[in-house]
Amino acid sequence: MNRRESTTMRRATRIGAALAGALMIAACGSPTEQATPTAEQQPAPAPAQIVSPDKLDVGGYPTTPRPALGVAGNAPAGIVAETQHMADFIVGPWDVDPDMVYPYLSSTYLITAPAALEQIGPATVAVAAEQRGMVGGFVSARQAPDKSILVNGVLRFPDPAAATAAAGEMSQAAAQQSIQGVTPTSTAIPGHADAVASTYPFTPHGTERPWAAVRSFTPRGPFVLMQMAQSIDVLDPAAAMVAKAIDLQGPLIDQFTPTPIDALADVALDPTGLLVRTIPAEAGTAPASKNAAYSPRGAVHFQSNPVGSATLFEDAGVTVVAMGEANVYEAKDAPSASLVANSFGKEVSVDGVSAADPVPALPGSRCLQFPKGFYCVASGDRYAIEVQADQLKDAHQQVAAQYVMLTAH
Repeated sequence: MNRRESTTMRRATRIGAALAGALMIAACGSPTEQATPTAEQQPAPAPAQIVSPDKLDVGGYPTTPRPALGVAGNAPAGIVAETQHMADFIVGPWDVDPDMVYPYLSSTYLITAPAALEQIGPATVAVAAEQRGMVGGFVSARQAPDKSILVNGVLRFPDPAAATAAAGEMSQAAAQQSIQGVTPTSTAIPGHADAVASTYPFTPHGTERPWAAVRSFTPRGPFVLMQMAQSIDVLDPAAAMVAKAIDLQGPLIDQFTPTPIDALADVALDPTGLLVRTIPAEAGTAPASKNAAYSPRGAVHFQSNPVGSATLFEDAGVTVVAMGEANVYEAKDAPSASLVANSFGKEVSVDGVSAADPVPALPGSRCLQFPKGFYCVASGDRYAIEVQADQLKDAHQQVAAQYVMLTAH
């Protein structure tokens, strides 16, 4: 895959999900679908001069930055912020196998409480994690359809002793869970004697071809590296995926400095300063991944094609991505921000998508209509903006307000 191919593969699945209230879903397309002529043949927008705020309809959306967010203020809020920051230090399945870019289940999980582990494993695993005082974690999941699946994550515990105990107990809990009438058995992970793992065969619903699955838990300092890998037909590829994930994940999580548990209330909520300049998602209803700022590495976990996104972010010099009601990508300069916005617009121009009116009075903006909702992108100064909404006017107003907030202050 060359660079041009990889950056044009990314957003069809993501936008379908955004319009449904989550970031990732497979229903609207795949990374390899071709663009429809109607949307794709639009001329690529060029960077525009800054537009005066009085020319734009911002509706009821805010146009001025919020006051500095400061610190979490309490431990639960600190845990949410800490797990958001952990995304920057998590290996994506595509790092193990570049074919694994397709969504799997919810694709990303911010584990802000042990019970959240029930989304990706037996409830008994969540109970074992809770008993050892699990603090939080981040999990990333993808698949290569009809070939392999990898769920990779890191969970934090109070100290190395708790993590070591939790790894063994979580693995034991997983191994006691019968899968399609089969009890998992212990297995070894090549090159990782410290990994506690089990395996079981299963046949996905609607198919007759068997798969092999591996669940693995490896203590590393105060963390547990957690993987669930599945491969078609035989066990060895699944075990090899786990081994490579551990090889990559261990050194990466070593770079993360966890906040002391008694200081979680002091976790900074907006260390880059971009989040206060991003229209916030509604508190209490937004997913835990929202109202957060990520490094490019962390942000790619939320992209439909993380391989292409990583290339695009590198080319554009993206340094931070803020995710709120709108998403804002800070690039190295105005032309680079325009590159990001243009690439996003092209990548969602797939079958079933048609061109919609651009944001009024905002040259360079682009909007698209999906079966359920609208998607718009624009750039202003060194920032790229993307939004989604059920109604086109609402999408226009979100972009306009976000544009004003970024360029008028």
